[in-house]
Amino acid sequence: MSAALSDNVAGHRAKYDHLSKSLPPEEVGRTYVGSGDPVEVGHKELELIRAFSVLQDVAIVDVGCGIGRLTQHLMPEPIGRYLGLDIIPEILDQAVATAANDPRFRFEISVECRIPESDGWADVVVGFSLITHLMDEEVFECIQEAHRVLRPGAVAIFSFMDFNLPVHQASFFTHASHHRQGHGDILKFTTQDVLTRFGTKAGFGDVSFIDGSADLQRSGLPSQLLDVNELPSTYQFGQSLCVLRKPESEKVSHNE
Repeated sequence: MSAALSDNVAGHRAKYDHLSKSLPPEEVGRTYVGSGDPVEVGHKELELIRAFSVLQDVAIVDVGCGIGRLTQHLMPEPIGRYLGLDIIPEILDQAVATAANDPRFRFEISVECRIPESDGWADVVVGFSLITHLMDEEVFECIQEAHRVLRPGAVAIFSFMDFNLPVHQASFFTHASHHRQGHGDILKFTTQDVLTRFGTKAGFGDVSFIDGSADLQRSGLPSQLLDVNELPSTYQFGQSLCVLRKPESEKVSHNE
């Protein structure tokens, strides 16, 4: 019996083409990657990384980097290396343009949930609004790839829609009422239990969660893109967060 395969690229291509026909060109990218101001959303993503890792000389993999919401905030930071991945070239081009001429930043088209880097290359792997658009099998593949590419003791952060969180339940039933009238991409809801099983099976030693409605403390560190003094001291991320830590004792086999 042949395996069932999703065609995530086709779904997202349909979404991009649908938006391209109905919106002004300058609005397509920011609408494609979701609601909210891209600068404010990217700053929240940066603050999450700061909560779990130092930025000095770190290697970051940004899976599903989109138009570069996080990229733009990492540009002024003292990171070492950055790899941004996405599946639609026109969307990825916007992130590439954001980091033009900075040799620390590299971008590639993602293929079958693989991260095109060697074992133990990264200090941080993030997937914001990524697994919300994948089948369970693909989510597990992403978590496995994050584990492989992280050095021992390093962290992966994935945002997700938690079916057990009331506000996310409401989003599911709204989506379910009109999903056949949309543009074809998946909106995936999952649970902490499922992600815990995926994380431990992939080899992560610690799997923890932050509810999307939790109040998170801002660092107060300055930004070149917005005035942090005008921001509230706490923020809510919206999607819930799965934080996976690779064991310190795990050996790394460098596969070039």
